Amino acid sequence: MQDCLGRFRRYHILGQRGSGNSLVAMVDGTTFHGGLCDRWKGIVSLYAYCKAVGRDFRIHYTFPFDLSQLQIPNRYDWRIAESDICRNFFCCRMLRLTGDATLRRVQHLPQDRQIHAYANRDWLPLINAAYGTAYEWGGLFKELFRPSALLQQRLDAFAAHTAQPYVAVAFRMQNLLGDYPEYAYQPASPERQRELLQLVISWLLRLHDVANLPILVTSDSERLTREVACLDFVFTNTGRAAHVDTLAGQPLEQYMKSVVDFYLLAGAEKVYAVGTKEMYRSGFPRYAALLGGVPFERILIQEDK
Repeated sequence: MQDCLGRFRRYHILGQRGSGNSLVAMVDGTTFHGGLCDRWKGIVSLYAYCKAVGRDFRIHYTFPFDLSQLQIPNRYDWRIAESDICRNFFCCRMLRLTGDATLRRVQHLPQDRQIHAYANRDWLPLINAAYGTAYEWGGLFKELFRPSALLQQRLDAFAAHTAQPYVAVAFRMQNLLGDYPEYAYQPASPERQRELLQLVISWLLRLHDVANLPILVTSDSERLTREVACLDFVFTNTGRAAHVDTLAGQPLEQYMKSVVDFYLLAGAEKVYAVGTKEMYRSGFPRYAALLGGVPFERILIQEDK
């Protein structure tokens, strides 16, 4: 019912018919999409399905920035012209798959219509089981994407650090430190903010004693990255980040910050996701590790009582 109502709002009987019967991964700001990694999970899953069944796959990603500004096709050309996107009620179908943990609705799609799919789940294990494939998330991501010239320039700025082995740590703070507005999350008290920063620094000192390698620190909190940048064994991608689903109209640099983080995490020898009980259990660093084909470990910081 929700998909049908969405079609009435978006399409009309005199709309352009577009071309082909592609399945188009849609990220256009007309519905909830989720964060950056959720969007990639949905896109990669839809691509895997199309690859398994032999269906043409495209990406229409325009919110809150045009994807081609940061990522361009690598081994598969997923681009679609605006004139090829169907807007005719009778020739296309909209499918909201955000939050759907099954393949059932995807497997019953009509073959003679252009499908506009909104997805943010990782269905790769289900696809491999259903179609006897052995797709790997990182491999599919690399088939789809490579950095644009702008993104590559930003990554090249870290060449002095990434030319040597390093480990990487991701701290997903949300708005605990009061500098990353996201949905309705509230900052911690000033005292707790100071405690969290000290816990992070203490943990990094212990990791360095064990790993004896430079440490990349990524975070959605600009305050945290600036605080830890004073450690001589740490390098960071310091800067303000903007959440792609809650802050529209921000400078591209703020959205690019998280994309740069993802590629830097993927280049590490090992990726850690570290947090306290109140920090968000993000999948972002795990998928970066999958992209890089490197070990991943999730650690809960134990606090003294």
